[in-house]
Amino acid sequence: MARPKIGQYTDYRAFLRDMFRHLKRSGRGFSYREFSRRAGFSSPNYLKLVSDGMRNLAPASIDKFADGLGLTEAERPIFRALVLLAEAKTDQERSEQFDRLRSLVPRTAAIALSEQQLEVYSAWYPLVVREMMNLPGFVGDSGWVARRLRPKIRNGEAGQALRLLVRLGLATKDSDGNFAATDKVVSTGPQVHSLAVRNFHRSHLALAADAIDRVPVDERNITSVTIPLSRAKYEVVREEIAALRQRLLELAHEETDDEVEVHHVLFSLYPVTKASRRASSDKNR
Repeated sequence: MARPKIGQYTDYRAFLRDMFRHLKRSGRGFSYREFSRRAGFSSPNYLKLVSDGMRNLAPASIDKFADGLGLTEAERPIFRALVLLAEAKTDQERSEQFDRLRSLVPRTAAIALSEQQLEVYSAWYPLVVREMMNLPGFVGDSGWVARRLRPKIRNGEAGQALRLLVRLGLATKDSDGNFAATDKVVSTGPQVHSLAVRNFHRSHLALAADAIDRVPVDERNITSVTIPLSRAKYEVVREEIAALRQRLLELAHEETDDEVEVHHVLFSLYPVTKASRRASSDKNR
């Protein structure tokens, strides 16, 4: 089994499992007990517990793991970034560690895909620009796009968004400079993609809050409702929201003779009280 290339991993536990198999098959008598001896751990199964997700790897133990696995000087900072990315407690920490990982790792296919997902969700306007391409009279000029957005962005940002959409296959540009949105769907999935989507949602939440003062009341609709829900009813509400989203997509693509502008519809459903057992647990701490 070839030595695993750490730059191709986004999950440090997967790297640990593959690295263990590689070392075990190398014929040098490597085992979980031997790893613990090299790393200085008293538990003979510590590597297995972490690899299987039964234990988390504390920052103070990262160097010990690197010693136990015999990681090279080039592999060690990448391994540290992978661990800190997985164990980060906040999205800000995850963003910092992912940026650190990108600076350390050559542009492999896995990292490149993650960067693409991050780029398209890195700001609120790239996907808005994509929808603008469906508007009558759309002009593929960065100055025109920047002026039409609300709030307005810089010309350079608009031009960057246009190029990004074409590069990711989310839009096309013909020889005459005309842009068109494609039918390609932007997908999300792994951990870093979820992080990007959360940051994207945060930007739109901020826009929604700003719209209260920035957008005339007859051009916006911001409402909310506070209700008690059981877990079963919560799932029903999620299904209702999903159905409404689908209906809105269908409605948006129906032909109309009226003037059209791009809108963002934001749904949010979250608890504002704790379950009684959690509240009691917090009280006893």
